Amino acid sequence: MSKISEGIILVGGKGTRLRSVTMNEIPKALTKIGDKSILEWEMNWYAKNGFQHLVLATGHLAEKIEQHFGRQFETEFGSIELSYSVEKEKLGSGGAIKQAGQYTSSDQIAISNGDVLTNFDFTEMKEMHEKMNVLATMLAVNMTSPYGILHIKESIITAFEEKPRLNVPIHAGVDIINSTIIQRFPDKGQMEDTIFLDLVEEKQFAVYQLSDEMFWMSIDTQKDFELANETWTGLS
Repeated sequence: MSKISEGIILVGGKGTRLRSVTMNEIPKALTKIGDKSILEWEMNWYAKNGFQHLVLATGHLAEKIEQHFGRQFETEFGSIELSYSVEKEKLGSGGAIKQAGQYTSSDQIAISNGDVLTNFDFTEMKEMHEKMNVLATMLAVNMTSPYGILHIKESIITAFEEKPRLNVPIHAGVDIINSTIIQRFPDKGQMEDTIFLDLVEEKQFAVYQLSDEMFWMSIDTQKDFELANETWTGLS
């Protein structure tokens, strides 16, 4: 079975909710979790899973990302060639993917948000995508409750769980798409509001459910940033 070797990472956002950490001086993707930036961890994860070429879809403070990584990045798992797709105006996730797609040549491409930390093995998701014979496959993760959960019996609290994962799957910010649909992405707009809805209607969107034992976190706020620094265990 062939491996997907190309991916697109969306790193063009302003990271407004993380501005207390970035101070608007660095892109959110360059904030440190442990000894590496979020984007470095993500590129190491891609390299560990056999990827050789990544397109960074940049926008806000794009030049800082390119200056930091250059055209080739040495990860702990091998070298990755980098290309850059720079938004000159706000395109939304869908438009950013469509523009970045011109720098890829594979039949299948991974796409991901640039603020995701995870350590799952990509091979199983790839195998499901091919087995289902669909145009796209989404990674889903059970939502972590923002609140503590009460267990109640006969008006008595029997247990209290602090922010557990719920049996409510959400988009985990990692997808596989067949390159044939890149031109169907909007020139401007969010992919969740356009092409994703079309694929669901066509029954061409599979889902790979991440087990609760695997680490997954989206770094959106300072609280996420602090929690990731406390809990992220790396890729080993």
